[in-house]
Amino acid sequence: MFDLVESQLVKIKKTYGTKAILNYTSDGYSGLKNRMQTIFFNCFGGATQWEGSLCWGAGIKAQKYDFGSVKGHYPDDILNAELILVWGKNPKHTSLHLFSLLKKAQKRGAKVIVIDPNKTATAKAFDQYIRIRPATDGALALAMANTIIEKNLHDSDLIKDHVKGFNRFKAHAASFTLQKAQEITGVDSKIIEDLAMAYAQANRASIQVGMGMQRYTNGGNAVRCVDALGAIAGCIGKKGCGVNYAAKSMAPFLYDLEKASEKYAENKRLFTVAELGNFLEKADDPPIKAIFVASGNPLTQSPDLITTKKAFAKVEFKVVFDHFLTDTAQAADLVLPAASVFEQEDIFATSMYSQVLNHSQKAVDPLDEVKPEFEFYLELAKRLGITHMGFTSSDEYLQKSVDTVLKRKEVSYEAFQESYLRFEEDEIAWADKQFRTPSGKIELFSEQALADGLSPLPNYVEAKKKSDQFPLRLLSCHAKESMHSQGFAFKNSLPTAYLHPETAKLFKAKEGAFAFLKDEKNQLKVQIKIDKAVHQNTAFIHQGWWDKSGAVNTLTKPLVSDMGKQAAYYDSFVTLKVI
Repeated sequence: MFDLVESQLVKIKKTYGTKAILNYTSDGYSGLKNRMQTIFFNCFGGATQWEGSLCWGAGIKAQKYDFGSVKGHYPDDILNAELILVWGKNPKHTSLHLFSLLKKAQKRGAKVIVIDPNKTATAKAFDQYIRIRPATDGALALAMANTIIEKNLHDSDLIKDHVKGFNRFKAHAASFTLQKAQEITGVDSKIIEDLAMAYAQANRASIQVGMGMQRYTNGGNAVRCVDALGAIAGCIGKKGCGVNYAAKSMAPFLYDLEKASEKYAENKRLFTVAELGNFLEKADDPPIKAIFVASGNPLTQSPDLITTKKAFAKVEFKVVFDHFLTDTAQAADLVLPAASVFEQEDIFATSMYSQVLNHSQKAVDPLDEVKPEFEFYLELAKRLGITHMGFTSSDEYLQKSVDTVLKRKEVSYEAFQESYLRFEEDEIAWADKQFRTPSGKIELFSEQALADGLSPLPNYVEAKKKSDQFPLRLLSCHAKESMHSQGFAFKNSLPTAYLHPETAKLFKAKEGAFAFLKDEKNQLKVQIKIDKAVHQNTAFIHQGWWDKSGAVNTLTKPLVSDMGKQAAYYDSFVTLKVI
């Protein structure tokens, strides 16, 4: 195994250079050790690797423009809220810890309003549901902000001291009248007005933003518009408030070893992850000769899956680490069994609640034939004479990775192993009003966005639209039973396509019928379920289905969001043909 991998790497580096090797690694179980493959290839001299996101990149970039960094309130703070907007998020299926807190907040008297194209399980569990047309969230947020300003309910003190660009934003948002927002979003103008008033007049109002909102070609701006709404209403830096999208306050202090390794990546090439198939097809000077995949399943999760699979298959040497024989593993030349989270020590800073840093002890030893990816690359580095990674063991790597945090907290590594760490000062995001933007303020007008070729102001731009030939927007959201594609390892049934009754009637589709969803080139066999909770003129399928059942990404386009190079999955359109 080691001889094969070593010989291939040496040959490719000598013949084509290291950019002929594609390093594909994603989050896996989200431990710090997941960074090992990238550190190895950086120290090997570089590689081709992806940038952007399949998951949350547009929203991350948006909040960096607005606040300078990405922070969220500590989860328990939601119990301080009087009003909570759950916007494009379905925590009953995707975040049970948050859902339980929402129910507690409701019992304490908080009003919970869910804004979503679909009446999700979360929407059915709370006080009010507002159905919005897909991809129009930015228009709703701008209209709410405009209403708040017109009624003189904006927070003048916060704006005066801590907001840049208010007057420009005010003039821009003025065009988003209640009537215009109704026409765009499908939400009644009176509901929009009442929602804006309720948000502005609540003493403590929290917004919980979901990833679904930013999976459109206008997704980053949608999040920027919601950020602006929070700033205008003065709901930033206070208990029970915030625009909570992600919580990465601890992340900047954890990856020094990976950053240090980048200086050795002299031959590095980047591509946008949503365009993996197109990149593999067209890559030249050099073409891709080897792919290493860890902590991901790109042949299920990538958009434009048919193109991606064909291009992947043509690559001469493919190595995949995984627990299961996934679609990606089945296409590999060498499959190496990955160690589970229980079979190795690791450290976690959870992606949505990363104020908390946890040490994870090894529960059991891996089987003899299983070598954790981290140990594999340590051994491979030794064989190749790589001595500059900055560590020589798993334990040294973990200790060095958290050294900055431990020094800041004045805690020993041994004490950390027995407990967990958090930054108490970040319990309320931006409580100190020390924003990390160039101006030190919330930037409604972002010079950096302008320099990047984007609107400096949060803006609503219409996303992709349906056509007569392909009238159904394909929504492929997360499933309750699975973390991405993992839970579908044991499913063999056809994917279920959910249709609104009026949509089903239009296509003469009945409950339980079999049908094909089709785009310009491909089709996917599905079974129909009729559900009035689903937005009209959409086809809803959970993401994660494997090829054996029918992968929904057969039909998604390799589109990219306005910022953050995020996969714009939800701007794909299809038609339906009943069998």
